[in-house]
Amino acid sequence: MHQLVQAAIAAAKQGNKQRAVELLREVLCATPNDVEAWLVLSRLVDQPERKRQCLNRVLSLDPTNQSARAELLKMDRMAMGTPHAQPAPFDQTPSARTSQGKPAPAFVESSPAFVSSSISSAELPTIPPGPFSVPAASLIPRLEPPAQAQPQRSPNTRLEKPLVFRYSGFWLVVLYLLTSISCCTGFLVASQDVARSLPSFMVALLFGLTILSVSSKVEVNDAGVRASTLFSGAEIKWNDIASIKSNSISKKLELSSHKGKLVKISTQVKGYPVVIELLRQKRPDLFGEGVPSSAQRDRSAPGDGQSQSTPAPAFTGTKTFKKSSLTQYSITVVGFFFCLILVFLISSVHINWDFFAIFGILLGVVFGALLILIPFFQVGTVKVEPTKLTLATFFGEKEVSAPQIQEIEMKSVTGRYGRVTNFVSIRLVEGKNYSLGGFPAGEEIIYGFLMNWWNTYRNR
Repeated sequence: MHQLVQAAIAAAKQGNKQRAVELLREVLCATPNDVEAWLVLSRLVDQPERKRQCLNRVLSLDPTNQSARAELLKMDRMAMGTPHAQPAPFDQTPSARTSQGKPAPAFVESSPAFVSSSISSAELPTIPPGPFSVPAASLIPRLEPPAQAQPQRSPNTRLEKPLVFRYSGFWLVVLYLLTSISCCTGFLVASQDVARSLPSFMVALLFGLTILSVSSKVEVNDAGVRASTLFSGAEIKWNDIASIKSNSISKKLELSSHKGKLVKISTQVKGYPVVIELLRQKRPDLFGEGVPSSAQRDRSAPGDGQSQSTPAPAFTGTKTFKKSSLTQYSITVVGFFFCLILVFLISSVHINWDFFAIFGILLGVVFGALLILIPFFQVGTVKVEPTKLTLATFFGEKEVSAPQIQEIEMKSVTGRYGRVTNFVSIRLVEGKNYSLGGFPAGEEIIYGFLMNWWNTYRNR
């Protein structure tokens, strides 16, 4: 870390934000691409717009920076009107680390507002062109007296525009292109022989149906959720949701209303974990064991059209999530048959035992062994109790309490062909990570349930 950045952090700890900003200005004048300087500056900025610009600048320089992504996610939660989305000071998460493995900058904001200052915007650096190119002068805050500090936004502030989540645009373009090629081929062949053109039209139809299934769009606003495809759409308000169900076969999350209305949200849209987090914040009771008596009321304020967040149910008893044996060890069976086929080929086919043959066989053996062994290390059972969380694999169990957990996240990984895999990540304070996926209950339900439990007991 740059010495001036360290000095800026020290000045901020002492309450001298004016000095901290001046030091950061010197760093950014000399090295406009200093990620840590932009990250510290984002903590010194009060205005949400400028804070977001600083964080976006960090991500433009370091797209995998976890600290910046976490702060932007907290700001998105605040924009949705959730009272628990205030960004926490860096040293509230002492073990947080940047994507390069270095400790994240830490300081405490000890002054309620900036003191007056006269920073010349002409002396500030100019950011090189990039995806988030903005003048650096616009990111250095205008320091104002406490009397002119801007008021905090109300937790129930409504969004002017809904948040929109779509399927990967790249694969939609590919599917449209393949559909067009198949149709054109079918028409060309049909001009000679209609019967021979049927396979091309069948392929075009298959691609077309695939487009219908992946053209989902999810819109989330302060009133509720809307899911739509090319030819249909359905909407449900937060207060009308009676139950949720994860359908792993159709890759949909089904939201049911009290009147039987069904809204299906595709789990393949980009940003799907954000949709689930917003749903959990608006309706945490959907992920628990029932709504407490204090929440049995009309949650919508009359006349304003806004929803009120429902408190999470009190946790009692024990909740267990368990994979089926077929789901847990199906990859092991595949790996076993792969090894049998490999042994058969070695024993029945004459092989020229040169370097490439030996290397290929060893590679196949390693691949088959991984397929067999990986499921034995995966978490197969999750047991939640008021005082502890038990994660069980084939080789043993790991018991942790809520304070021992640093973070619970729902994440998405996009495969080579656009398929999105969602899973729950549990990171312990000691640094170990556990991934949960493939459970019949659905990753969404497990995530919401664990978050309700963790938020209840993490500070006890």
